[in-house]
Amino acid sequence: MRPPAVTPGVGFINYAFTEFGLRVMAERVKDDGYCELRFWLKNGTGGDIAHKTGKDAENTNANLIHTTGIKLLSTSATDNLAKRLAKSSDTIPWPEVITFITNKTIEIARRGEQLIEVSPSEDDTLEVEYLLEPLLYRNHPTIIFGDYGSLKSLMALSIGYIVQLPFHDNELGLTTSTESTKCLYLDWEDDLISFRKRLGALERGFGNGTMPILYQHMTNPLSNSAEQIQRIIQDKNIELVIIDSLAPAARGNLNDTEPAIRYHAALRELGVTSLTLAHTAKDQLTKKRTIFGSIFFTNLTRLVWECKAEQEIGEDEAIISLKNTKANFSRLHPALGYRFTFNNYTIQMAQADLRNTSLSGELPLSLQIKNLLRGGAKTVREIAEALDANEASVRTAINRMKDKNELTKAGNSWGLPYQGAMEIKQGAI
Repeated sequence: MRPPAVTPGVGFINYAFTEFGLRVMAERVKDDGYCELRFWLKNGTGGDIAHKTGKDAENTNANLIHTTGIKLLSTSATDNLAKRLAKSSDTIPWPEVITFITNKTIEIARRGEQLIEVSPSEDDTLEVEYLLEPLLYRNHPTIIFGDYGSLKSLMALSIGYIVQLPFHDNELGLTTSTESTKCLYLDWEDDLISFRKRLGALERGFGNGTMPILYQHMTNPLSNSAEQIQRIIQDKNIELVIIDSLAPAARGNLNDTEPAIRYHAALRELGVTSLTLAHTAKDQLTKKRTIFGSIFFTNLTRLVWECKAEQEIGEDEAIISLKNTKANFSRLHPALGYRFTFNNYTIQMAQADLRNTSLSGELPLSLQIKNLLRGGAKTVREIAEALDANEASVRTAINRMKDKNELTKAGNSWGLPYQGAMEIKQGAI
């Protein structure tokens, strides 16, 4: 038997045994040897079976004779497969064919990334490369998490629109890439009609024209769909994948480490910038809000934002805050605020000042202190109580602000520099 032509691709390995008119496709290959195999046999009327892959095989003069899922390292399974295939052709040495496919498939699956010798470059800096500054690092995973009703899905769709247009001259404090970034929205939570309506309303609100975004309704976990998505990424030149949302995309007991590791391994396979939407967990002891599930969902992502919303019942406006809780390659960014205004036809988005909203607590402590002291000077204890903050943290922040001449002290009270000494003393009474 002559060795076949072997063509690895995105999510598949193609084997062309030209002497037998046989083509075999191995897909969804796992490290343990499990994979899916499809067998085509040339029917004798022509067609280049050696160079056809995927749907192109349907255009060859070849018949699909068998499809199976198999553990290649199981001798009994491969023996049974050879017997089954012999019913389609008794002239092909099926045991030798399957042995070759087994060895080569396992070799390719376990090959891993190429070993690279790295030498420092004088041109390297620690400057961060963003896809959308400050929300998305390029080619790294980001998570936005928040409660139900926090409008995180709407924020994600806005991000997709902004980067794909790209919306350079936005007044949202966001810096886009210079080129349009193709976006793929993977939706485990909603449906196509709702997605299209929100996208249309946002487009009309931005007023910059139509910008189609690729959409995929999802049911299977991301780890089971990575190869399919890889092909879409390659075929459509996708650079940003938005995942809505983490729990159905990761699947399983999210408090275990394995779903988190499996999920991030799938993101790594995709090889592009990703934005995942996630729900909120709350530590009952510390009241700290985190991504729901294992700590590894946080540990393995590079940039994390917490999303909160303020909206009165019956009002057509909502304000959201995005608080940066993790940043691997940069300093934590101050909280961002945005206002969404709704009607039946449009959704408008604008920057919002969080200082006089219920979301002011998402601002850095120093800004919260400044905002509070606009109403008059206060002691450290009064500031801590008013902000529901730790007194030691308040004292540390005040000392830093004092060194920058941002605060003035009179007696036991602290005030803003423009407040007179008499006003500061009165605040302590």
